[in-house]
Amino acid sequence: MTPSPVNESGVLTECAQETVASHGHSSAKVRIALCADQRFRKSVSLMYSYGGFSFPISIESESFATYAQALDAGLQELLKHWHTPFASDPTSVHEELRQMREQVLARIRQPSLF
Repeated sequence: MTPSPVNESGVLTECAQETVASHGHSSAKVRIALCADQRFRKSVSLMYSYGGFSFPISIESESFATYAQALDAGLQELLKHWHTPFASDPTSVHEELRQMREQVLARIRQPSLF
């Protein structure tokens, strides 16, 4: 991985992206960039049928020594910001979010092989 360029706003413009959960066209992703200081920074996004969120990777964000540490922190951040569906949302949205959340939790619970 090569260090990502930084734009005038301090946002890293190139990154690796891992889809950590999906359901149809919906997905939860962790994006990770290597910085010039050889540290990794991450951001997360969740897009589902009724909404979502996405954050940029900033040079000011917390940094991590390894890609794996950044990915683990991204999984935790996804759960921290996870959307709770409204009672008025269709059952399909509730199920979509539940299934994707379970996929993220399963990745956290998996012991590392390395």
